[in-house]
Order: sequence, then C-alpha cells, then structure tokens
Amino acid sequence: MKVGLALGGGGARGAAHIGVLLELERLGIRPSLITGTSIGGLVGALYAAGTSCDDLTNCFKKMNISSMYAFSGSAPSLTGVGKIEQLLESIIGRPTFADLKIPLAVVTTDLVTRKEVILDEGDVITAVLATIAIPILFPPVEIDNLVLTDGGILNNTPFNIAQARGATYVIAVDLSKTAPFGTPDKPAPTPTGVLGRALALTQRRKTWQIMSVVADIITAQTLQKHLAISRPEILLQPNMGSIGLFDFHRMDEGIEAGRTAVREIEKQLAIISKQ
Repeated sequence: MKVGLALGGGGARGAAHIGVLLELERLGIRPSLITGTSIGGLVGALYAAGTSCDDLTNCFKKMNISSMYAFSGSAPSLTGVGKIEQLLESIIGRPTFADLKIPLAVVTTDLVTRKEVILDEGDVITAVLATIAIPILFPPVEIDNLVLTDGGILNNTPFNIAQARGATYVIAVDLSKTAPFGTPDKPAPTPTGVLGRALALTQRRKTWQIMSVVADIITAQTLQKHLAISRPEILLQPNMGSIGLFDFHRMDEGIEAGRTAVREIEKQLAIISKQ
C-alpha cells in the first residue's frame, strides 16, 4: 500500500501538521509520498528531508512575526523571505527534490497563466518559498519564466496530487475548520519591528478577521470542488479554533489539535498501521 500524506495551507495553523505526524509515527505509519501547499509544503519539505518532529517544533518556535518578517519598502510585497530562507537552510541545508528521503510535491500558483504549478524537482527551499508566498505579504518566486505564489489560491489541500502520483491510501489534512466569525482572539505577545506591530494591530481589528474568514471560505469551496471529483481515504480537519495565520505563539494548541484529529479516527487507520 502506498500511503500519501497531503498537508494543507493555513499559516501558523500548520502546527497541526506536526501533531498529525507525531500521531502517525506513534501508529507506525510512514508516508510513501507527501504533497503540500503553503505551510503544508514547508512542513512536508522539512519532514521529507528527515527533520524530526522535535526539530519541526523548534522551527515553528522561531517563525514569529518579530524575528522572521522584516518590512520591505519595495514592491511587490510588504516583506521579504530572506530570514525564512536562512532558517530552512540551517535545518536541512540546500537539498534538491532528488535528495529527499520521502518523495515530495508542492503546489504553487503561476500569476502569468493563472494555473496550478506542481514543483517536484530542483531546489527544495526555492519551491517552499514559492508555495508560502502569500500574495502582497511575500514576494512571488520566479522559476523558469513562471511567477509563482501561494498554492492555496487554487489547491489548498492537495490530496488529488497525491492520488495522481500513485498513492493508494491518502490522508489529507485540511486546516480551514476554524471558530465562527466574531469569536474573540487570544492576545498575542507584543512583537517588535514595524511590520510585526502593524500586523499585530491589524489582527486586533475585525478587518483582519474578515480577511481570514474570506480566505477560509475560498479555500473550503476549492476543497469541495476537488472532493466532488475524488476523495481521500481520510480527511482530517483539526479544530483550529481562533488560531490565526500568524499566531505562531499558539503552536502548542495547533499541535494538540492535530493529535486529537488523528486520535478520533485511529481505528480507521488500523488498515495501514498494521502493514
């Protein structure tokens, strides 16, 4: 049986992926291939390169607004990704897809053709920077005349990509199950830096919550379109509550949400945990 793991996008909610991986390891389940979008692509890349869940957790601890995101005065984005690139390189070096221990494919969106582009060869970190390139916030990545940005625009939970690559049993992790609009957020530590303070201020206002909910609606609708064509064997939807895209300080909550989601369907995974 070829087990595919599809990790969806959702910013800081991606901590749930760590929880999912921890539980899968407990059950003795190792994916034969991984597909990922946005933060799912980042987590998938690190895991496919052999990064432990402990090191993934440490990575998330460092991915806060203050230390990772610096305001950029130049178009086409508010911030650069240099520090994120340095962090990733410090963990896995500079591998190509061929170097990975688990086959990986990440989803991006080409701004020129407005189509989905799957990256599965060449430099892994460059591919990750493309799939996490949230429009306006992060700059698009140019690869082979393509102008690539966040894959979540078109395919936020890429289980169909795992199926297309031969997975016979797909576990998909969708991060769009969040608290109803208007649910109070938990206060975050006051960040340093111009961009950090600006994002923190925006998050305290309903404008940010509206944007976040709209993004969840769009990605959920896209997921439903894919589900109408085919379905994964397991669709995990961890309860993310009010965890926002940049709430990396709530990492522990996200990890536990992922663990809980797996525990709730553990019996269904018996078919592969025994193999």
